[in-house]
Amino acid sequence: MKIAYVILAHKYPEQLVRLIHKLNTEDVSFFIHIDKKADDKIYHQVLTQLKDFPNVSFIKRHSTAWGSFDIVKASLEGIKSIVETGTYFDYVIYLSGQDYLIKSNEQIKKFFQENKGKEFIQCFPLPTPGYSLTRLECWYFPGKNRGFRIPGEHKFKSRINSFLYSLLILLVPKRRKFPKGFALYGGSAFWCLTGESIKWINDFVKQNPKFVNRFNYTYCPDELFYQILIANSPFKENTINTRLTYLEWPNVNAFHPKILEKNDFDKIRESEKLFARKFDMTIDPDILNMIDKMILSQS
Repeated sequence: MKIAYVILAHKYPEQLVRLIHKLNTEDVSFFIHIDKKADDKIYHQVLTQLKDFPNVSFIKRHSTAWGSFDIVKASLEGIKSIVETGTYFDYVIYLSGQDYLIKSNEQIKKFFQENKGKEFIQCFPLPTPGYSLTRLECWYFPGKNRGFRIPGEHKFKSRINSFLYSLLILLVPKRRKFPKGFALYGGSAFWCLTGESIKWINDFVKQNPKFVNRFNYTYCPDELFYQILIANSPFKENTINTRLTYLEWPNVNAFHPKILEKNDFDKIRESEKLFARKFDMTIDPDILNMIDKMILSQS
């Protein structure tokens, strides 16, 4: 059972290195993306600490602003790098640098052996509560304060800015069209896909640049792109509509999952998921030690 991990990170190098050490076993490879906006010290620190790992590759860096298509581009760089190795991987798993395993490597491999051929990606038809079609129809421009959407309600202190925005609304098409023939789906950004589907995605992306480029200026396309591809692919029938990462949302309007801490440990231990997020060692440095001692060492 060969597994490849695509990991996107932008801070906390110690936490990323710890994750790699814990996941590092025979027949496992890592394809790491460090945000181009990250301090060069972070990049070089990770590079230095992992330089002796022959199974670690660093992929082309993108500036992955929140909600932008550059996040998808970064994961696609990982997929491209995996395919170009010429090595067949049974599964490719997408994680962030603030994720952590909550099952042992033996349990992870056993799970995928028992479910070989199944695609694990949360995938539900649009629209659905929390995933309206405006995600695809509006224009989204990444930036401060969660970016800027057109059309959308925006308040300006300056009359000039209000006037310019009203002109922009007149000039920009109010609704963007999506290529015909594709059923629209959405779901969690994190997935575990078979090597066969990863190769299919890589080939599709190379052969369909117009489809890929349509996701530029789309709101949170990492929760749309892979769902739409898999749901319109030969792998749809083997898809399990779930994510294998445990997470919690602080409220329905939250932009980020809750930071998991010690008081979340029992829920983490009881979860059937393989991974969990989001962890922050600057907020709670003990929770990962608890997982190591009371979950991973007991498995």
